Amino acid sequence: MKTNIQVLVFSLITLTAFVVACGGDDDATQTINDGPEAMSAHREPPERPDHEPLIESETTADGFKAILGTGDLGVGTERIGFVLTSKTGFVNTDGVQVTPRYVSDGADEAKSTVDTVFHEWPYGNRGLYAAYVDFDKAGDWVLDISLPGEGGGTSIVPLPVEVFETSHAPMQGHAAVSSKTPTLDDVESIEELTTGSLQDPDLYQISLDQAIENEMPTVVVFASPAFCQNAVCGPQVDVLQEIKNAYPTGANYVHVDFYDNPHEIQGDLERAVISPAVRDWRLPSIEWTFVIDKQGVVTARFEGFATYNEVETALRQVL
Repeated sequence: MKTNIQVLVFSLITLTAFVVACGGDDDATQTINDGPEAMSAHREPPERPDHEPLIESETTADGFKAILGTGDLGVGTERIGFVLTSKTGFVNTDGVQVTPRYVSDGADEAKSTVDTVFHEWPYGNRGLYAAYVDFDKAGDWVLDISLPGEGGGTSIVPLPVEVFETSHAPMQGHAAVSSKTPTLDDVESIEELTTGSLQDPDLYQISLDQAIENEMPTVVVFASPAFCQNAVCGPQVDVLQEIKNAYPTGANYVHVDFYDNPHEIQGDLERAVISPAVRDWRLPSIEWTFVIDKQGVVTARFEGFATYNEVETALRQVL
């Protein structure tokens, strides 16, 4: 009997030690359903996401090219967005469809074709084609983009993408990262909070961590307006202000500049310091919008420019 008791005690001690070792220090980890760290522990986001090149297709024989705006893709249903260009400029034609193909390890598995929606941007005839695609496995994929070609035919633009088990940035259904971000109370002037010419004090009234915890929905934009220069980057802070003006109560609106020192950059990105919140959220590219519900869960995420209609639709679902 004494032997059995000794074995039982030893087993309990061993089990306890194992649990403690696996559990670690509660303060040392932050979970996002449990955390971008847990989701993407096997790979790190780029050290300088603002230096990352866009993914582009080859130019087809008839002059079409696709530029991907949503490179942070994980297994599951993801929003893809891309712009199309032709010999004469940006394309805004109707009838564009996408057929995803899984092509890893010699495979060639075509999935269901989906229609895209063209989201016109606030200026010119430029816009982003968006669709929701179900990526059922990680690996190499090709998005076969079909559009009306010259002379009544159909052109196919193959756009290669890589899908990981999990994305870098928080995915839909995961908890938002409770990052402390600077507000007007923390600085001497609003120029310390944004590189943009649009300087709306309402967007810097509350820290992101407080917004996530005050039981109201939140729309947060990570962007540096003065340095929005690539083909898939647009006036996202302007959209945030429009949404805020249309729905002034019942939600938090937060702009976090991509850079921690806007007032020191003065046009020289060599001086730029990436915002700590951008690091917390593991953002691998330069413009993001997230809609967060009252429980602090991400309900929608938009990489690259998202139009008013896209963001409004997502916000209305959580108001």
